[in-house]
Amino acid sequence: MSRRQTLAQLSPSQLNSKGGNSGVPPRCSKDVGPLPGKGRKSVAGGLLMATAMPGSCLERRSSVVTKSSGPKQDPRPLNSKEYQNNCIKTVINYLTTHNFSYPVSPKTLASPTGKDFSAVVTFLFQQIDPVAFRILGKVEDEVPLFFKRLNYPFQISKSALFAVGTPHSWPAVLAALTWLVELLEYAEKSGSKKSSGFERENKVEDFLDYLAEGYQTWMSGDDDRCQQLDEQFAAKYIKQAAELDASREERCRAKEQLLAELAQFRLLPDPVETAKQKLKELLVDKDKLQQLVQQDQGLKQMALRKLSEKKADLQAKQDQIAASVAEVEQLRQRVVVQSVNKADLNRMIMERNKQAEVLAAETAKCEEMEQRVHEREMQIVRCLNGIDALAVTFGRLANRLKLIPATSKRAGGTNYELRINRNAASQVDFCNLDLKGVVKPNLERLCETYRTRASQLGQDLISLKEALMARSESSTEKQEENAVLQADIAKAEAQLQAAKDAQEEKCRRLTAQAEGIKAQVDEFYSAVSNRTEHMEEQLSRAQLIYEQTKRECESELAKLEADLNQAIKLMIAHKEFVTNTIARTATVIRQAKGEIADLHKARIFNVAAT
Repeated sequence: MSRRQTLAQLSPSQLNSKGGNSGVPPRCSKDVGPLPGKGRKSVAGGLLMATAMPGSCLERRSSVVTKSSGPKQDPRPLNSKEYQNNCIKTVINYLTTHNFSYPVSPKTLASPTGKDFSAVVTFLFQQIDPVAFRILGKVEDEVPLFFKRLNYPFQISKSALFAVGTPHSWPAVLAALTWLVELLEYAEKSGSKKSSGFERENKVEDFLDYLAEGYQTWMSGDDDRCQQLDEQFAAKYIKQAAELDASREERCRAKEQLLAELAQFRLLPDPVETAKQKLKELLVDKDKLQQLVQQDQGLKQMALRKLSEKKADLQAKQDQIAASVAEVEQLRQRVVVQSVNKADLNRMIMERNKQAEVLAAETAKCEEMEQRVHEREMQIVRCLNGIDALAVTFGRLANRLKLIPATSKRAGGTNYELRINRNAASQVDFCNLDLKGVVKPNLERLCETYRTRASQLGQDLISLKEALMARSESSTEKQEENAVLQADIAKAEAQLQAAKDAQEEKCRRLTAQAEGIKAQVDEFYSAVSNRTEHMEEQLSRAQLIYEQTKRECESELAKLEADLNQAIKLMIAHKEFVTNTIARTATVIRQAKGEIADLHKARIFNVAAT
């Protein structure tokens, strides 16, 4: 501050008297006590009531503004649909996050009933102060009074509240509700900060205190105290700026750390895709096992059919044995009644030995035939398996040679899709194609070797079936074969059941493993999704806090600069006023001195004349 050289030392009473008449607006009163109550509602109520407190800083500042005549016009675009939708979203967001007990939707607030409006406005007023803001009378009478007490800058008419949901009256009421919601949100945010809700006003009061004390010391000519005040004021704001810079740097570091963590998570392989690939492999294995189970089911059906055939043969043999036993019993009865001599006995013994030899030879021959039949059966099974494999190979080669489907390039309208029926009762039903009449001539034009091989396999299959039928007819005459076949069938059934149980256990184990992997995949996907959402949310929150802090700092600096400029202007105006007053006073004094001198001269002249 520059040293005042034109004024002498003034007393505190003179300073107060001059300051009171200089036109400088008085400082805000420090005698206003703290707002009663704690918590969100009390803070909101205290903040809102402070705006209407008589003698407060806001009222004193507004006293210097010239009031315009007539009702104040609302500059907001009340008739804009976009603005109305934004207001509805703001109100619904506040109601849903503050446990509003009634269901509310955009359709409800687009054209509400009187009951809906009464519930909403009562809830909002209760958020301010449940005691002071209680609607006891009519809504259209008390709501405008409440808004007036809250210093709402625009007028709400009773006629608009009589028909609150009409298109011409609802936009203004909706804007008033939005203003009230924004006021409540501001009160909550200001109450959640570490500093007081009146931080800005306190800063302004600190500046005004500094200005008043500095002006007093400047008027009294204490340059050292002025310099000390300037240094204290500058140090205070330099410290605040350093704290804000440190906070900003800390948030920037947190932001960079979150970005680095997010980049690391994005570089990791996607566990969902890996698990999906493993699940696909398990599903392929499952399909293969199901095919094996189906093949085992077909083999089981074939074995059951053979078992039924063997049981029928066994029943026929048992009938033959019963007939033979009855015949032997008849012969025995005849032998008993016959008279037997020694020669006949010897002859019978010889015939019995001869028959025993014949029976042993036939038994050996039968066992040999059974062994050959078993070998033939195994050979037939191998041949059938080979035929199935050849059918698959035929299908693959036919597909490669473009013979399948019938509309392919080399099919010529002929269906080459070969299907083998292992349970066929005749040669005609063994396959679905006419190999000799259709497939064979067509394939001869493509591959002579394959035609020869197919013909050989067909002839071998026919001969094997004929041999099998011949051996089956001859084996029906042997009783001992039934016990062996029954043992083989029981053994085959036991093996089949064991294989089936093993396959079912393996299927259950693979199914449980697949379900466990699927649960792990879901868990991994949920964890990664939640972690990514959490990191993105922290990043966005840090960005919002950084932007908000930056805006607050810029706004605070701008406001302080404006307040400083205003204070300087007021000081300059006061200085000019004091200078003009002193000049006028000096002029008056000079005029008075001139008049006194004239009177003194006249008086001396009169005395001399006398």
